[in-house]
Amino acid sequence: MEENVQEGILSDGPVNLPIQMMSLTDRDGRITPQWFRLETEDHEVRMYRVMQVVSRAEKNYAGVREKQFVCKIRMGEVSRTLEMRYSVMSQKWRIFQFL
Repeated sequence: MEENVQEGILSDGPVNLPIQMMSLTDRDGRITPQWFRLETEDHEVRMYRVMQVVSRAEKNYAGVREKQFVCKIRMGEVSRTLEMRYSVMSQKWRIFQFL
């Protein structure tokens, strides 16, 4: 994780980084991520808004159900695409990788 959060800026590749997520759930149970917060290596908390949900899917990895979201976020002047996953059993969010 240390090499992926350098000086508060996230780098490419798999990160498996736990995050705090604010999401909306509609009447049918469909989850839409809105924004998230993460802690950098320097223990600084940063917030990022989800600009667009590109795709969503439900995955089952070795019996572990996860909801997968590919989203675009804005980091300063740069737009980044990332894959976030929500574990149905543990109810935890994480950034799986930057695309």
